Amino acid sequence: MIKLLSALKIAAGVAVLFTGCDVQVDVSADFGPDELPAVEVVNVYEPVGESNVRSSFKVTEGSALIGTEETADVYRTKDGGSTWEKVFDGGDQWDIADVRNYIRGKDGNIYITTTEPALVGRSTDDGENWDIVYRAPSSRTVGLVQLDDGTILVGLRRSENGKTSVIRTEDYFASSEWIPVSADEPRQNTTCFGYWGGSEVIVGVGYEGTGKIYKSTDNGKTWSKKADLNGPRDIMDFFKAGDTIYALTSGIGTLFKSIDGGETWEKAHQFWSKGFLGQCVPFEWKGHTYHIMSATDQTEKVYRHLVMISADDGETWTEWLNLVSEAMGLVKSSKDSGGGASNLAVIGKDRIIVGVGNHAVQGRVYTLKVSD
Repeated sequence: MIKLLSALKIAAGVAVLFTGCDVQVDVSADFGPDELPAVEVVNVYEPVGESNVRSSFKVTEGSALIGTEETADVYRTKDGGSTWEKVFDGGDQWDIADVRNYIRGKDGNIYITTTEPALVGRSTDDGENWDIVYRAPSSRTVGLVQLDDGTILVGLRRSENGKTSVIRTEDYFASSEWIPVSADEPRQNTTCFGYWGGSEVIVGVGYEGTGKIYKSTDNGKTWSKKADLNGPRDIMDFFKAGDTIYALTSGIGTLFKSIDGGETWEKAHQFWSKGFLGQCVPFEWKGHTYHIMSATDQTEKVYRHLVMISADDGETWTEWLNLVSEAMGLVKSSKDSGGGASNLAVIGKDRIIVGVGNHAVQGRVYTLKVSD
């Protein structure tokens, strides 16, 4: 049964104007709750000793991996998120602190980025075993993407060259280039990439300064700054809906948008004065494409970990599910909700997983089931 705990979507035809935002956002939408699919929490898994489920990734239908922060474990499910087993201990084997991002390479292998040391790992057997393919000159490897021409870009944090940097390889790390994204600004974290084909790619920068967006038109060889958003602490993810590119940010719970391919940016939606937007992915249901987004409202003493949904390509949003309140009885306490809902993955036609944590008392992965 769907739970619409809507601080945003009040009633059809009612506009809600957010404070602290220079645009008026009508989140009332033209659709009613009966037209949205229903969603419920069907499982909560708490990896022992882990404060954060940092990353999630679909392997095959109903099969997925998550990566944790503290001892950098990889867990796998083969039954749509009903059960999980640890398949790799990165802390023991590589002395790393967390598994940050996953991609499936064009070579069929899975790649991950890590923290302290900053590595790129590769699995040739869908996450059963891992090898180190690159050691980066930084404290962390963060963002990770592969382009149409095969180029892989890796974002760095605290790069040893003192600059905001990426690693670029055209041959799966047999050789690589260490490329400054910015040659003259203070070193920052290169968190995420936005890519939708061709030679153009954007990167989100932040953490040790204000959130910024850079763009490359030559497959990551050179970069130019397109925006200093001057408000959010970090750029967490990008998604594209139609011709509009959106940037998810931390700190002020805001979506920014670009309608000209990433050249210029403006505020689109400010959900909360203090909040965290994690990741957004498309979700197909009954012939319609929705967008679902992990998010955390940090304006209340007990943070609300949410999954937001849009039925109109990001124009309007509804609070689809409050994870902690819907999982009471499956989690220890609603007060155990620090950090943020940072990542999510669609792992089956009716299954979604959401990773929660970031220095919380206990990291969790929530398994959601969607129905009519």
